[in-house]
Amino acid sequence: MPARIVLCGREEFRMSEQVGCGIDRRSVLKTVSGASAAAAGIVAAATGPEAGAVPVLPATSPDGSWAEPSTVPVEEGWLAKRLAAGDSGERFSGPGTGFSVDGWIRARVPGTVLATLADRGLVPDPYFGLNNLQIPDAGEVGVGQYTYWFRTRLDVPKTAGRHNGRVFLDLRGVNYKADVYLNGSRITPEPLTGMFLRRKLDVTGAVRPGGENVLAVLVTPPDPPGDPRSGVGEFEPAGTSCQGGDQLIGRSVTAQVTAGWDFWQPVRDRNTGLWDRVSLNFTGPVVFASDPKITTEIAWRGSLATRAVVSVTASARNTAATAFPAQLQVRIGKRTVKGDPVTVGAGETKVLTAAVTVDDPQLWWPHGYGTPHLYPVTVDLLGEGRQSQTYRADIGIRELSSAVDPTTTGRKFTVNKTPVFIRGGAWVTADALLRLSARNYDDQVRLHQQANLNLIRVWGGSITERPEFYQACDKYGVLVWQEFWVTADCTAGSSNPADRQLFLDSARDAVRMLRNHPSLCLWVGGNEGPPPGDLDSRLSALVQAEDGTRPYVSYSTDPDAGLGTGGQFSDGPYGILYPFQFFDGTWTEHRTSTGAPQPFTPETGSVGTPVAETIRAIMSKADAEDFPKVTQATWPPNKAWNFHLWIPFFAGDSTTKDQLVLYQQPATLDEFCEQAQAAQYQQYKAMFEGRNAAMWRWYTGGVIWRSAPGWTGLRGQLYDWHLEQTGGYWGVRKAGEPLHPQLDLSNLAVAVVNNTRQDSKPTHLTITVVGPDGRVIEDKTRQQDIGSVPAAGQQTVTSLADVLTPNAFQLVKLQLRDRRGRLVADNTDWLYNAPGPQPDLAYAPLRNLARSHVTAHATRGGSSEGTVEIVLRNHSDVIAFHVRIQLVGARSGKRVTPFFLTDNYLTLLPGESRTVQGHFHENLHEQTELLISGWNASLEDSGHIPIRQG
Repeated sequence: MPARIVLCGREEFRMSEQVGCGIDRRSVLKTVSGASAAAAGIVAAATGPEAGAVPVLPATSPDGSWAEPSTVPVEEGWLAKRLAAGDSGERFSGPGTGFSVDGWIRARVPGTVLATLADRGLVPDPYFGLNNLQIPDAGEVGVGQYTYWFRTRLDVPKTAGRHNGRVFLDLRGVNYKADVYLNGSRITPEPLTGMFLRRKLDVTGAVRPGGENVLAVLVTPPDPPGDPRSGVGEFEPAGTSCQGGDQLIGRSVTAQVTAGWDFWQPVRDRNTGLWDRVSLNFTGPVVFASDPKITTEIAWRGSLATRAVVSVTASARNTAATAFPAQLQVRIGKRTVKGDPVTVGAGETKVLTAAVTVDDPQLWWPHGYGTPHLYPVTVDLLGEGRQSQTYRADIGIRELSSAVDPTTTGRKFTVNKTPVFIRGGAWVTADALLRLSARNYDDQVRLHQQANLNLIRVWGGSITERPEFYQACDKYGVLVWQEFWVTADCTAGSSNPADRQLFLDSARDAVRMLRNHPSLCLWVGGNEGPPPGDLDSRLSALVQAEDGTRPYVSYSTDPDAGLGTGGQFSDGPYGILYPFQFFDGTWTEHRTSTGAPQPFTPETGSVGTPVAETIRAIMSKADAEDFPKVTQATWPPNKAWNFHLWIPFFAGDSTTKDQLVLYQQPATLDEFCEQAQAAQYQQYKAMFEGRNAAMWRWYTGGVIWRSAPGWTGLRGQLYDWHLEQTGGYWGVRKAGEPLHPQLDLSNLAVAVVNNTRQDSKPTHLTITVVGPDGRVIEDKTRQQDIGSVPAAGQQTVTSLADVLTPNAFQLVKLQLRDRRGRLVADNTDWLYNAPGPQPDLAYAPLRNLARSHVTAHATRGGSSEGTVEIVLRNHSDVIAFHVRIQLVGARSGKRVTPFFLTDNYLTLLPGESRTVQGHFHENLHEQTELLISGWNASLEDSGHIPIRQG
């Protein structure tokens, strides 16, 4: 039977993603005898039909039957050791050679050398405090520090390879060079090279079915690894003088960010290791030469999809010495269709096709526009009518395009004939040490979706994420903008990357791996600059040939593609601004020819301070409590905060005054972080509401820099390393809710924004104004009926210019209710009503509110994951400001994250009751409870709320 594994919470039978490997014969680690590989019977799969003839092995029995195809992950029993003089791959992989574990340590595979060393306690946790400075850097001490052996035993069943069956060793990610040994023989004549080129090695003649099998892999870092110091001081952010250190990391086809960036400290081993899945793939004689290509074509009647044709194209290679008839069998739901049979000669590769018609298809939609419906598809490659290999994918039927919008000159994305207003987040990687998992990918993509983001930009300075990431994006309806491994910072003129052919081979492989994901919407050549020389045009042609269903643009800020406004660099800004600037357009200096703000921004960054619990978890108590008490004149903060790249809540005397101390000068870390969350809530909400206000007039969308943390950094993130959301996260979620009432902080206009693809139903708007004492000013309350708001649009409904008191602090709450009085949406703003910047201590009234009595009740729901319904009520005559909900262990008090809530950091009006839904992964070790707090909220039992069974 096939191996049973779990991906993204769904149990399924899957094969390894198919790809040819093509032995790289341009770079040799050491002299090898090709005869030894031939004697072992090793065949390297080609990169496709264009790779030339493939050697074949003798057929065992033309009338026999091979075993059912299956894939077995190789994740257990791995050992590792640093390369030493006298080491021998033949000896380390030789069964029965008296191998000793002395000097070897248990290894993390998939994983990296540094992750293994951290797991074993041989280096300090690089994410804590200043520990990273204690770890040797490959750029300073040489690549030998992280050149490591990895060794394990393989279980190969007795039936493997019989009757023309094949056995493949799949390496889905090796960084950077690898020599592979199996059962005492070297099976790669030359080192496998490149971080992003999947490898598929035919080891049928080398394995010992039913016997002992030993695999040993020597992995070497990218060389040169780059020097992250590049003239910067010890405690300046890495890359201050040059992103990527000395730029030499850009010579290799690898993750450039590992040499350090202004948001990322150096990864000392440069992510060296078997960083992605290793598996054994058992097949018949006819195998996929690369990933099958699956496309969909929709027939429309107006805006209704009436039929879709799902077409499958696959290259099949015959590894046997005799010809085989081959054909595709495609299964979608209850439908099974076979393509025409084609005879594939010995060693030949031929193209096979099949198509399935789906009537009245359910379409895949991006988040906010509909359900991202997925169809499980199974593609069986049949040889002589028997299953020889299987490919499985979840596909989405959808029609996608993007082009420059003539009205705004920004890039406009369209899905299923519907314009999609882009709310995106930039992604570097899930974990700087590449400790990747399907569940973590699922959690992080889910956090994006629940923040009402509908696009993730995968940044070119890092990695192509693993298939499980894109599966999560498919599942949650989050579009993906995918960049190749180019940054303007590390091209070194036009000399990087050094091996252009390796880059193109890796790019071809990436396109083949990702092209069947419905979430993928755009290919981008590089970050803030095009791929150098002819690489740009060759990439464009490659994407057209291997995909052809999505556009390619040269670089992330390309003005010709609607992503910039002239010149090469039009990203930013990256610091905090006054909230009103996002509404009046003064937030950016980049303008169109008409003078309007940049219509689509690939990067707009800001602050990203986590909650106090996270700060205490990532540095010493002394460093944590020594929180930044800095001003424009006393930068920088202490070493730990600076090393984690904290950025302040001001942007220079003449730009933006400190938004954090507008509340008061914090006396404790808890106050500091509370005020940071309030400032971030306001900042990020305004960032997205400002775009809402000029939707399709000035803007087609934008991407924040960054949404995901990737490590324990302290800037530009919506949630932290522990997956706890910041106040900014909840501001972004609020601004992107389906129907959203909002206050324009530049002119006090009130609008209702429809973020869906359907006209809204009529609602009723209540506007409540609260004074500095936290009490409702009754004569300023306004009621208004709201008619239908057009799909993906906004409508101004009134103004508060003559309602709010000038030169005074006020809080405004907008509430939309349906005709039955049920709450549809609410939104809270606080402001000092005066033109221009706020005066000092403008928000101090929020720190001086009288105590409010809040009650909370929590009821457990029934679900496959933990669910809880939380009812909050304010029993006082003053507001309860920024009520925060946490999930903690009832015994230990430790946070349980991620905690997926429908709202947080709530402001409750006097007498107001709110219901919030929560979802979490079950804690098997102890019962959980809620911990609820607020700036002025008083709760029984110090806010510890038991979760009662419903």
